[in-house]
Amino acid sequence: MTETPERYGTVVIVLHWVIALLVLFLIALGLYMDHASIDDPTALHTLHKSVGITTMVLIIVRIVWRLTRNLKAPAFPPSVPKVQRVAAGSVEGILYLFQILLPATGWLAMSSMAMPIVLFGWVSWPLIPLPESVMDDGDLPMFLLQLHQWFSWAFAGFIALHILAALYHAVVKRDGVVARMMVRRPSK
Repeated sequence: MTETPERYGTVVIVLHWVIALLVLFLIALGLYMDHASIDDPTALHTLHKSVGITTMVLIIVRIVWRLTRNLKAPAFPPSVPKVQRVAAGSVEGILYLFQILLPATGWLAMSSMAMPIVLFGWVSWPLIPLPESVMDDGDLPMFLLQLHQWFSWAFAGFIALHILAALYHAVVKRDGVVARMMVRRPSK
């Protein structure tokens, strides 16, 4: 399926839904890690870092795919007011921003602690090279982890707004906005 003026193409749709599921999993896992009494959280932290970096790579693929193909979002139906179109574009931009900021702050935090990242226990992921003066700052890792957590909460709020808007268009308005991001069933 290719991009059309009415809907997104298959690659964009699949990346959207895979990334969405991974992000929701990461938020749930992060909340669990923050609030559960766990004797040894190493396995959960490894899983969180592994899924987070995998998600980051998929986000980069999605952005590169969109930019290299000069893809524009399909047009909204004429019934969608301009203020909603502007709000949708703004929220989309903010969601992309958080999809970059969250993995970046997590990766920087691990790098500032010189904590190895091994994806799914198999593949060593490089740390971001930081100056020794930064590595010696004991407050930096905690600051970065706090920033990562704050960004997570803000991101969750924008995700909730995005989901509520999608539900509004799917259930209340029934105007085809959500259909632009759904895979079509094959015609019989």
